Amino acid sequence: MGREGRRAGSNNSEGEEDRESSAGDPNPSESTDEEVADPGTSQTTFENGSDHADSSQEATNGDGGGISIRDRLQTESSGGVFANKDLVRSDTIIDEDRIVGRDDQLGRVVDNLKPVLQNEGIPDMLLSGPSGTGKSLIIHAVCKQIVELCESQGKTFGVISINCEGPKTADRAVYRLVKAAADDLGVDPGVPQTGVSTDQKLERLYELMREYYDGVIFILDEIDMLEGPYQEAEYNSLIYQLSRARKLADFDGPISLTTITNYADFMKDLNSRAQSSYNPDDIFFDDYDANQLRSILRNRRDAFKPDSLADDVVPLVAAFGSQTHGDARKAIDLLRWAGELAERRGADTVTESDVREAQEKYTENRKLRHISGISTQKKLSIYAVAATAYYAREHPEWIPAGPAFKTYQFIADTMDADQYSRETFVNHVTEQSTYGVLDFERRGKGRGRGVHMYFSLSEDPETIMETIREDSRFEDLAHEEATISAVVRERLKQFRSKN
Repeated sequence: MGREGRRAGSNNSEGEEDRESSAGDPNPSESTDEEVADPGTSQTTFENGSDHADSSQEATNGDGGGISIRDRLQTESSGGVFANKDLVRSDTIIDEDRIVGRDDQLGRVVDNLKPVLQNEGIPDMLLSGPSGTGKSLIIHAVCKQIVELCESQGKTFGVISINCEGPKTADRAVYRLVKAAADDLGVDPGVPQTGVSTDQKLERLYELMREYYDGVIFILDEIDMLEGPYQEAEYNSLIYQLSRARKLADFDGPISLTTITNYADFMKDLNSRAQSSYNPDDIFFDDYDANQLRSILRNRRDAFKPDSLADDVVPLVAAFGSQTHGDARKAIDLLRWAGELAERRGADTVTESDVREAQEKYTENRKLRHISGISTQKKLSIYAVAATAYYAREHPEWIPAGPAFKTYQFIADTMDADQYSRETFVNHVTEQSTYGVLDFERRGKGRGRGVHMYFSLSEDPETIMETIREDSRFEDLAHEEATISAVVRERLKQFRSKN
């Protein structure tokens, strides 16, 4: 059933279309921060009364001179330090000889998927560990080789991969899987994104599998982000369905469900139904140390032209990388940014100063820039947490979610903004842990007293509030300090009296 001309593997975990900007409680007015531009500031002026812009339109600079955009785009750069910049992009699927420090994990993934070449069953897998430790890299590198070997045998192995940060709900995730398979196969998805049930989308996915594939692996990256707006996370239902896909789809070939998460205890969060059907080989990826990062970076030196990297560049990038919890993705990005800075200054060598400048730009207000770009409801949620921390009398390191949610409700009412459920508020807040804005944890209060969620901000609460108030929709909150402070202290007092 092999299909000629098929792409080598499917890697749709990044850059998927129609990413939603908020989790749960659909509300078009709050799902985007776009504002209508002032026509007076965005209008392009054309000479001689022309109604259309010429593609070679000159952009006027500050001193009245002009440069041709087309000429600039078509002019080859002089010099430069890169030979193949893709090799220092962290999402590039690389060859096995560039994979460093992951022999055990690589071997287990290979051993798990190898039976597909004999049309034998393959196990489910859970790849867990901190960000940037090679989880996605390993699974996609191995799958790429499996696809090519299967094609040499006249068989078609489907790699159906999505990133679960965007969809937010199981229904949207299933559509992404259908779209990923259809794109891989070069066929129409066959179902719309909306207007049909999740079961209909699943059935279409199964149809594509039966018609085109001899074996399939589902890859759900950042599976823990698929929480949805309800109390029980929606990854439970998706895992339950896909781990039983061979039976549900009446599919003869081997199937594996591979989930990827940063959380080592992810399996404990699954409900009983998901746990009963999903029994993966749990493969843990620990942090890279400085020596491993140096080896990883040296294995990508051919991204640069010969002699374009100063001797101290790779060790310095590796040192910075090891300081950020051994994240290879960030180290690779930092090396690329240093090269880009060198090119911008017209140099043909990347130096230590380029690395230090790149690191400074990376760390400087990175989290605050992220906060500035999130949706209104997410800003409102983070503002409430920051306000609870800031106005509390003793400035606690850990902020209980209950009082923070009450503060959120009060601020939303003050702003005349929509109020979402507590579950959605918590989802909005905990999502920011992915970007280093905060940490969260659940704490039991003793027998019969339940479990409470707590948040801990990684940035100064006042600075977070000031950053959010730069948004014109929040600026009036600066005049509500006394009232918000009173609300925070009263809610914390009530919380402590009950707990």
